[in-house]
Amino acid sequence: MVTLSCFCRAGSWHSRFLSTAIMGVAGASALLAASPTLGASAQPVVNEKFSDFAPAIAELRQEAGQDRRNIVKANMLLTETESARFWPLYDEYRAERKKIGDRRVRLVTDFLAQKDSMTEDEARTLANEDFAIEKDTSELKAKWYKKMTKELSERTVARFFHIDEKLDAAADIALAANIPLIH
Repeated sequence: MVTLSCFCRAGSWHSRFLSTAIMGVAGASALLAASPTLGASAQPVVNEKFSDFAPAIAELRQEAGQDRRNIVKANMLLTETESARFWPLYDEYRAERKKIGDRRVRLVTDFLAQKDSMTEDEARTLANEDFAIEKDTSELKAKWYKKMTKELSERTVARFFHIDEKLDAAADIALAANIPLIH
Protein backbone atom coordinates (compact mmCIF):
# COMPACT_ATOMS: atom_id res chain seq x y z
CA MET A 1 0.00 0.00 0.00
CA VAL A 2 1.35 3.45 -0.94
CA THR A 3 1.47 5.89 1.95
CA LEU A 4 2.86 9.37 2.40
CA SER A 5 5.57 7.89 4.62
CA CYS A 6 7.10 6.57 1.39
CA PHE A 7 7.71 10.17 0.39
CA CYS A 8 8.84 11.62 3.70
CA ARG A 9 11.55 9.28 4.90
CA ALA A 10 14.83 10.92 5.92
CA GLY A 11 17.36 11.01 3.12
CA SER A 12 14.81 10.42 0.39
CA TRP A 13 14.90 12.33 -2.90
CA HIS A 14 11.86 14.22 -1.66
CA SER A 15 13.58 15.45 1.51
CA ARG A 16 16.73 16.32 -0.42
CA PHE A 17 14.67 18.08 -3.07
CA LEU A 18 12.79 20.16 -0.53
CA SER A 19 16.04 21.26 1.10
CA THR A 20 17.57 22.07 -2.27
CA ALA A 21 14.43 23.87 -3.46
CA ILE A 22 14.17 25.98 -0.33
CA MET A 23 17.83 26.99 -0.58
CA GLY A 24 17.40 27.71 -4.28
CA VAL A 25 14.28 29.82 -3.78
CA ALA A 26 15.94 31.72 -0.94
CA GLY A 27 19.25 32.20 -2.73
CA ALA A 28 18.33 32.38 -6.42
CA SER A 29 14.88 30.76 -6.77
CA ALA A 30 15.34 27.27 -8.27
CA LEU A 31 12.99 24.33 -8.39
CA LEU A 32 11.63 20.96 -9.12
CA ALA A 33 11.00 18.01 -11.21
CA ALA A 34 8.77 15.02 -11.49
CA SER A 35 10.31 12.82 -14.14
CA PRO A 36 13.60 11.08 -14.73
CA THR A 37 16.19 13.19 -16.57
CA LEU A 38 16.37 16.53 -18.30
CA GLY A 39 17.50 15.32 -21.69
CA ALA A 40 17.77 17.47 -24.78
CA SER A 41 14.83 19.42 -26.07
CA ALA A 42 14.21 22.23 -28.54
CA GLN A 43 13.60 24.67 -25.68
CA PRO A 44 15.80 24.66 -22.56
CA VAL A 45 14.09 22.76 -19.77
CA VAL A 46 14.86 25.43 -17.17
CA ASN A 47 14.62 29.18 -17.42
CA GLU A 48 17.99 30.70 -18.32
CA LYS A 49 18.18 32.39 -14.88
CA PHE A 50 18.37 28.90 -13.36
CA SER A 51 20.76 27.19 -15.75
CA ASP A 52 23.26 26.71 -12.90
CA PHE A 53 20.66 24.52 -11.20
CA ALA A 54 20.05 22.29 -14.24
CA PRO A 55 22.51 19.54 -13.14
CA ALA A 56 21.00 19.41 -9.64
CA ILE A 57 17.48 19.30 -11.07
CA ALA A 58 18.52 16.53 -13.48
CA GLU A 59 19.98 14.50 -10.61
CA LEU A 60 16.88 14.97 -8.48
CA ARG A 61 14.65 13.96 -11.38
CA GLN A 62 16.71 10.82 -11.93
CA GLU A 63 16.49 9.90 -8.24
CA ALA A 64 12.77 10.67 -8.20
CA GLY A 65 12.27 8.46 -11.25
CA GLN A 66 14.08 5.55 -9.57
CA ASP A 67 12.22 6.05 -6.30
CA ARG A 68 8.96 6.20 -8.26
CA ARG A 69 9.80 2.96 -10.05
CA ASN A 70 10.62 1.24 -6.74
CA ILE A 71 7.34 2.38 -5.18
CA VAL A 72 5.40 1.20 -8.22
CA LYS A 73 7.23 -2.14 -8.16
CA ALA A 74 6.54 -2.66 -4.46
CA ASN A 75 2.83 -1.93 -4.86
CA MET A 76 1.85 -3.48 -8.19
CA LEU A 77 1.77 -7.11 -6.98
CA LEU A 78 2.60 -8.39 -10.46
CA THR A 79 3.09 -12.01 -11.41
CA GLU A 80 6.20 -12.84 -13.42
CA THR A 81 4.13 -12.90 -16.63
CA GLU A 82 2.43 -9.59 -15.83
CA SER A 83 5.75 -8.04 -14.92
CA ALA A 84 7.23 -8.99 -18.29
CA ARG A 85 4.36 -7.17 -20.02
CA PHE A 86 4.06 -4.25 -17.59
CA TRP A 87 7.59 -2.84 -17.32
CA PRO A 88 8.17 -2.13 -21.01
CA LEU A 89 4.80 -0.31 -21.08
CA TYR A 90 5.71 1.57 -17.90
CA ASP A 91 9.02 2.71 -19.41
CA GLU A 92 7.29 3.97 -22.57
CA TYR A 93 4.64 5.74 -20.51
CA ARG A 94 7.24 7.41 -18.27
CA ALA A 95 9.21 8.52 -21.35
CA GLU A 96 6.10 10.32 -22.62
CA ARG A 97 5.42 11.74 -19.16
CA LYS A 98 9.02 13.01 -19.10
CA LYS A 99 8.23 15.36 -21.97
CA ILE A 100 5.37 16.82 -19.96
CA GLY A 101 7.64 16.92 -16.90
CA ASP A 102 10.14 18.97 -18.90
CA ARG A 103 7.38 21.45 -19.67
CA ARG A 104 6.41 21.59 -15.98
CA VAL A 105 10.02 22.32 -14.93
CA ARG A 106 10.22 25.06 -17.53
CA LEU A 107 6.89 26.50 -16.38
CA VAL A 108 7.98 26.55 -12.73
CA THR A 109 11.34 28.15 -13.45
CA ASP A 110 9.74 30.69 -15.80
CA PHE A 111 7.26 31.53 -13.07
CA LEU A 112 10.01 31.92 -10.47
CA ALA A 113 12.04 34.12 -12.81
CA GLN A 114 9.05 36.45 -13.33
CA LYS A 115 7.15 36.23 -10.03
CA ASP A 116 8.10 39.69 -8.76
CA SER A 117 7.62 41.54 -12.04
CA MET A 118 5.14 39.50 -14.06
CA THR A 119 3.18 41.34 -16.73
CA GLU A 120 -0.42 40.54 -17.62
CA ASP A 121 0.74 38.85 -20.86
CA GLU A 122 3.33 36.74 -19.00
CA ALA A 123 0.71 35.71 -16.43
CA ARG A 124 -1.70 34.68 -19.21
CA THR A 125 1.01 32.72 -21.03
CA LEU A 126 2.05 30.85 -17.87
CA ALA A 127 -1.55 30.14 -16.86
CA ASN A 128 -2.41 28.81 -20.32
CA GLU A 129 0.67 26.58 -20.32
CA ASP A 130 -0.31 25.23 -16.90
CA PHE A 131 -3.80 24.42 -18.20
CA ALA A 132 -2.31 22.81 -21.33
CA ILE A 133 0.03 20.66 -19.22
CA GLU A 134 -2.90 19.43 -17.12
CA LYS A 135 -4.95 18.66 -20.23
CA ASP A 136 -2.07 16.89 -21.97
CA THR A 137 -1.36 14.84 -18.84
CA SER A 138 -4.99 13.74 -18.61
CA GLU A 139 -5.10 12.82 -22.31
CA LEU A 140 -1.82 10.91 -22.03
CA LYS A 141 -3.12 8.91 -19.05
CA ALA A 142 -6.30 8.00 -20.94
CA LYS A 143 -4.26 6.93 -23.96
CA TRP A 144 -1.96 4.77 -21.86
CA TYR A 145 -4.81 3.27 -19.82
CA LYS A 146 -6.34 2.06 -23.08
CA LYS A 147 -2.97 0.80 -24.36
CA MET A 148 -2.09 -0.98 -21.12
CA THR A 149 -5.46 -2.73 -20.84
CA LYS A 150 -4.72 -4.48 -24.12
CA GLU A 151 -1.84 -6.25 -22.35
CA LEU A 152 -2.96 -6.36 -18.71
CA SER A 153 -6.17 -6.68 -16.72
CA GLU A 154 -8.30 -3.62 -16.03
CA ARG A 155 -7.69 -4.09 -12.28
CA THR A 156 -3.93 -4.19 -12.73
CA VAL A 157 -3.91 -1.06 -14.90
CA ALA A 158 -6.31 0.72 -12.54
CA ARG A 159 -3.97 -0.15 -9.65
CA PHE A 160 -1.03 1.32 -11.56
CA PHE A 161 -2.83 4.57 -12.33
CA HIS A 162 -3.99 4.82 -8.72
CA ILE A 163 -0.37 4.54 -7.56
CA ASP A 164 0.76 6.95 -10.29
CA GLU A 165 -1.85 9.50 -9.18
CA LYS A 166 -0.69 9.30 -5.55
CA LEU A 167 2.91 9.84 -6.60
CA ASP A 168 1.89 12.81 -8.75
CA ALA A 169 -0.07 14.26 -5.82
CA ALA A 170 2.97 14.01 -3.53
CA ALA A 171 5.11 15.84 -6.09
CA ASP A 172 2.39 18.49 -6.50
CA ILE A 173 2.29 19.01 -2.72
CA ALA A 174 6.05 19.56 -2.68
CA LEU A 175 5.73 22.11 -5.49
CA ALA A 176 2.81 23.92 -3.90
CA ALA A 177 4.61 24.15 -0.58
CA ASN A 178 7.67 25.75 -2.14
CA ILE A 179 6.42 28.06 -4.89
CA PRO A 180 5.75 31.58 -3.67
CA LEU A 181 2.72 33.58 -4.78
CA ILE A 182 2.89 36.18 -7.56
CA HIS A 183 3.64 39.69 -6.28
